[in-house]
Amino acid sequence: MRFGRVPGPIICLMLLCVGCAVPTMPLGLGTPARIAVSDGWLAMGTFFEIEIRVQIANEAIARDFIAWAREEIPRLEKVYSRHDSDSELAELNRSLASNDILSGGARIDEELESILFAGIEVWEGSGGAFDMTIGPLVEVWIDAVAEGRWPLVEELRAAKARIGSEGLLLVGAGALEALKPGMQIDLDGISKGAVLDQLRRRFEKDLPYAAALFNFGESSIVAIGDPDGEGWRLEIRSRGALGENGNVIRLRDRALAVSSSLGTVSEIAGERVSNIIDPRTGSIIREGVEAIVLADRAALSDGWSTALLVVGANREALRLLEKAGLEANVLESTGRTISTEGWEQALAQP
Repeated sequence: MRFGRVPGPIICLMLLCVGCAVPTMPLGLGTPARIAVSDGWLAMGTFFEIEIRVQIANEAIARDFIAWAREEIPRLEKVYSRHDSDSELAELNRSLASNDILSGGARIDEELESILFAGIEVWEGSGGAFDMTIGPLVEVWIDAVAEGRWPLVEELRAAKARIGSEGLLLVGAGALEALKPGMQIDLDGISKGAVLDQLRRRFEKDLPYAAALFNFGESSIVAIGDPDGEGWRLEIRSRGALGENGNVIRLRDRALAVSSSLGTVSEIAGERVSNIIDPRTGSIIREGVEAIVLADRAALSDGWSTALLVVGANREALRLLEKAGLEANVLESTGRTISTEGWEQALAQP
């Protein structure tokens, strides 16, 4: 799990647009040509881009969808953000900070409940390597970095006593119970994916025969449909300490997320440290790790790409990924790398 400011990704994603001038070539005999409708703007602390391939007759619907997305993304951010004191998550965290919640529980809206269910799914599947209740540990490390010191053992121990998604009980219909005091939820590692899932549901309803690519800062992506018969082709290139490595991957009706422990580096007592915390131990991750995950839902690919920075490139990661039914590639600065069988199949042939 992350703390501190999140910059641009170390792993760079680039859409390969060979022959994608508008209008695009027809997909087959009798199929009307598609045009590209695109836009981009700052959202959720990064740059959001959208490209839609749609028949000319549906161009107005595509532009209406983009206009809706401009309003929907900030609306959802008001639900998920821990940085906005007026958000629904901030309100829930205030309730969790009170011991009253231990006896009375809390009520939450459907959208917040849905992302919490996704967070618990990743927590369970990853063996706790992703934990959205990591808020208290994040606060300890932020304070320590600001003061230029290592956290005290007592601080870490006290924070760890307040985390653990097993302490959240979602009983359905908007009812939430807390089983331990002082919990705080941090959705930064999964919220962009949850937003992409929401956009995708609306897009598939409004434009069921169109194709689209939604992209948050080259780190959270959803590919819908097929723009040219070969899927959306993305180049994945590492530009960090792990060296220059590149692959081209094909995506269709899937989500992709990339994460790196090299993205933000702070300094404590002259030592450079990453911004990734292992919620199971409270320690930061010292190795350089990069992870790329494919999933059917963007919230899952987001959460798992963070979890794999903690797990690393090893047999345990492969076991967890196989059990969860996900595809991934994980690289470490030590030279170790693991890939699932499905990841290799997703790579485009030269």
